[in-house]
Amino acid sequence: MKKFHLLINIIAWGILAAAFIHLCFKWNNMPEITGVHFDSDGEFDVYASKKYVAYPYIVGIVFLLLLQLGDIAARKVKLGVKTNAKGESILREEIRGLLDLNKLFVSGLAVYWSELVIYQHNMEERPVSFGMTLLFVAFLTVCTSIPVIKRIYPL
Repeated sequence: MKKFHLLINIIAWGILAAAFIHLCFKWNNMPEITGVHFDSDGEFDVYASKKYVAYPYIVGIVFLLLLQLGDIAARKVKLGVKTNAKGESILREEIRGLLDLNKLFVSGLAVYWSELVIYQHNMEERPVSFGMTLLFVAFLTVCTSIPVIKRIYPL
């Protein structure tokens, strides 16, 4: 599983890096003042310097680093669930999997946001809603698996 988590990290950071390289190629063709923020209807409500297109990357980097800290904690911190070593190992992997999904979502959202700003398109609600729904279902799955793990792998 170590290689799987490493692969997810490489993909998440790679998506962000590839999109940043794309931004570098498009930079000179972008207007100096551009839409940079969306309202609740997905339309631009803030117009500012094109330098603000870097904001999604900053947010993406910060969240990926925070999620990586969560991954480190999931590997090392005592979970506090009364189960044997096998059950604790399974729960740790579930938590790390949830964090991996979050990493992919964060990098994908940052890229989506950046591309919308680069090309000045309004935000569609569906991709973001789908990703958030997927994360919520994954979170509920991990939460509901805890009693099952405790029952199958008692202390």
